[in-house]
Amino acid sequence: MKIMEDVDDPAIVQRIHSILVPHEFTRLDAIADVLFSTTEEVKQDETPIEIKQSSEEPKVEGIKTSPVAFHEACVKRIQHQLKVSLVKRSRSGYSTPDDAIALNCSVSKEHNPDSNPNYWFAFHPHQQTFLEKHALAYVAFGCGSSERLVLVPYEKFKPWLQNTWVTENGERTYWHVVIYRDDKSYALRLKKGSKAIDLTPYVVANGG
Repeated sequence: MKIMEDVDDPAIVQRIHSILVPHEFTRLDAIADVLFSTTEEVKQDETPIEIKQSSEEPKVEGIKTSPVAFHEACVKRIQHQLKVSLVKRSRSGYSTPDDAIALNCSVSKEHNPDSNPNYWFAFHPHQQTFLEKHALAYVAFGCGSSERLVLVPYEKFKPWLQNTWVTENGERTYWHVVIYRDDKSYALRLKKGSKAIDLTPYVVANGG
């Protein structure tokens, strides 16, 4: 269970389970491969991108950032907002004890805080699969801290994905969720030609 809580991708979890099964030989190559995959998953969630209005695709900057982890503080606020209890199922996946409601909670550090605050998140197909197994689901984005929290019903969020940037990197594919903040207003930036989505109505109010 601890493995499931620390890793998000079920494929990686399965590979971890496979190398933990006793063998007559040491599977160093498999262990190294799993460690690499896990590191890559974290890096995808921490890589800032720069969006240029004149370009159809975002530019991925080679900037190293320290991982941020304030998922639990966000989930605590979401539980209060939704008036439910949530159980951690993976690094970003949560659901109620009866599995009636699911949540994917992602967090990002704040980029360009002095001039143009923005936040970058990766949304993965396995996260989509997890949410779609539940009758009611939400996506949450912690923008720099748990005090700046966006909570969107998944049925609202899903159609927006078709206009976000997509990265296909070998065996991995994921959507870029890019949120810009202007004081207390939040917007989901989309590809050129698509109007940004106003996320302000989905901001969890202070005290929530």
